[in-house]
Amino acid sequence: MKNWKLVLAATSALCLTASQALAQEDPEEGGTEEGTTEGGEGGEGGDMTATTSETPPAAEEGGATGEAPPMILPKGKLRVDVSLNVNLSKDLVAKPINITPDVWYGVAPKLEVGLAHSSYGLTGFWGLDSTGGGLCVTGEDNGCAKFYDGPVGVLAHYALVEGDLTVAADGGVVIGSLDPFELSLKAGVRGVKAMDKLMIGFAPFIALGLTERDAGNKEVIGVPVDVNYMVNEKIGAGVQVGIFGPLDGFGDAFIVPLSLAGMYQVNESITAGASFTLLRVAGGADGNATDGRGLSVFASWHN
Repeated sequence: MKNWKLVLAATSALCLTASQALAQEDPEEGGTEEGTTEGGEGGEGGDMTATTSETPPAAEEGGATGEAPPMILPKGKLRVDVSLNVNLSKDLVAKPINITPDVWYGVAPKLEVGLAHSSYGLTGFWGLDSTGGGLCVTGEDNGCAKFYDGPVGVLAHYALVEGDLTVAADGGVVIGSLDPFELSLKAGVRGVKAMDKLMIGFAPFIALGLTERDAGNKEVIGVPVDVNYMVNEKIGAGVQVGIFGPLDGFGDAFIVPLSLAGMYQVNESITAGASFTLLRVAGGADGNATDGRGLSVFASWHN
């Protein structure tokens, strides 16, 4: 794990500096002015929805008023997110096709817990699901090693900062594979900065391998960043880029995915959308960076 401490320290410092800069922004340039209302629990927004929590693959309704959505579901509320993911990589179209469900529940005013299968739920990256995971439905001859073998995470989000900048702690345990049993501990933060119709999201994290380390289940770091724009009250569009890879040999093994997404708010409880992802536009192994592609179609419901 050569230089992993340096990489982690630099990433942490960058995220902290960005958060402080956004939080201390001059009110005349985007902060709350006298006579206006700060964002908070009064404005709702959601993971793949404009009405619950976190930043979705496209801008949220809160961005239209300059308010960041709350990061956490209200106490007693339930949200279910489901994605259908199709591999569009060269020579591997529809190999595989998989379904990744996430379920989240608000257990306290600032705390939600969930069971996550999707790339977004586990890592904050929008479109890394198309190579497998969740419920793989196309069989062993078409890209599925097994019908179900994870990854699955038992995660919690706790609100740290609320307002036009919202930040929540993001952590828990992730089972990368059931057989062999690969267990990791995840720690990170998720944040959203609202600026009129624009919203900027970030979700840096580190996962620490606890089992099967000799087989490669070691430390992994990811830093996704997205920019979202509300076209109107129901339609949003966004772009996401980031960096992801193992700390051991990071310089040779990291990848930079790029995603484009659109979202439509069907009604107060249902949001739908889609994202297209180039799995690697930089980094990674040799080969054409545009060969790895994926499509995700998602829907979200909350009560």
